Amino acid sequence: MTSNDPGPLVQRLVLGAELRELRENTGLSADEAAAALGWYRNKISKIETGESKLSDKDVQALVALYGVKEKAVDRVLTMAQEARRKIPPSRVPDWAKKYVHLEAHAAEIKLFYGDIIPGVLQTTDYARELLSASVMVPSVEVSAMAESRDKRSARFFGPNPPWLWVVLGEEAIRRRVGDREVHRGQLERLRSLGELDNVTIQVIPLSNGAHAGLGIAFTLLHLEHANSDVAYIESLTSADYLSRPQHTRAYSLVFDRLRVAALSDRDTLSLINQEIAALS
Repeated sequence: MTSNDPGPLVQRLVLGAELRELRENTGLSADEAAAALGWYRNKISKIETGESKLSDKDVQALVALYGVKEKAVDRVLTMAQEARRKIPPSRVPDWAKKYVHLEAHAAEIKLFYGDIIPGVLQTTDYARELLSASVMVPSVEVSAMAESRDKRSARFFGPNPPWLWVVLGEEAIRRRVGDREVHRGQLERLRSLGELDNVTIQVIPLSNGAHAGLGIAFTLLHLEHANSDVAYIESLTSADYLSRPQHTRAYSLVFDRLRVAALSDRDTLSLINQEIAALS
């Protein structure tokens, strides 16, 4: 995929948005459209949120139901074919492969992690230490996966970078991962990122007590090509991708409150510099 190619996952979201608009123009609800086609109740919703691939037969059934004009039918069929392309392999667990490709094409990324540095911000050495401690990552995969995490952060330093907003718990800054050199290198990476115009990093002090994000970690992606937002929540053995407005609005509200509870970006850089100095 080239930088101008949003990739099949994003195109699936674009296709879903297009089909939702076509359905709404007919005045049909998602349930009514599914019933008319003899499909199970949630199939239309999964198509419109990009959760389900579409065969040409399904597309033709939808456009016929929606009364789509012939010129537009070819365009929708082409979109469906593009959205069915296979995703190139990534050095991540199977459940996170979708995320890595969405992340790579997001125009804006918002991250909240309470106790560790998020993968896309990790240095190779820091990532290697974390992955070595994981019960889910085979030892033979650790080095390649660590290098893959490091390479993902290069996008923030390159041309046309995405907007990046990061809120971390103070523990993520202070918890020693690896030796002093590894930890200092990771903090120096954070400092370099925080000095970029397109990146804002904030830390919530432990002394602030309870806040809206306790017990969770999440990522919010804004996909400009699809005019869509996705909330990504990862667990030990799986991940959830939430794109329905009621879900993304909830996580956006939490993120806004976390930013209010956190130190300013300037004070956060001062804290990071203090930690770097203590490790020197």
